[in-house]
Amino acid sequence: SLEAEVISPVFKDFKNGDYKIISFHAKKARGLMTRFILSNNLKDPKDLEKFDFQGYKYSKKLSKDNAPVFLRKP
Repeated sequence: SLEAEVISPVFKDFKNGDYKIISFHAKKARGLMTRFILSNNLKDPKDLEKFDFQGYKYSKKLSKDNAPVFLRKP
């Protein structure tokens, strides 16, 4: 079996007064994050905190060790 740490980023957009996961945008953001990881040859999960594409910003308050949360407000 694979002995790797699994990181599951969460992408939320501000809509109707609250942050929500909007599947279309979250899927696109996961693709952008994959490109960010590969382009920058990231090895340390903490480096994901630097991801800030298309308005998404890391939320230390809402994040967990294996589930970093990124928020976007229009």
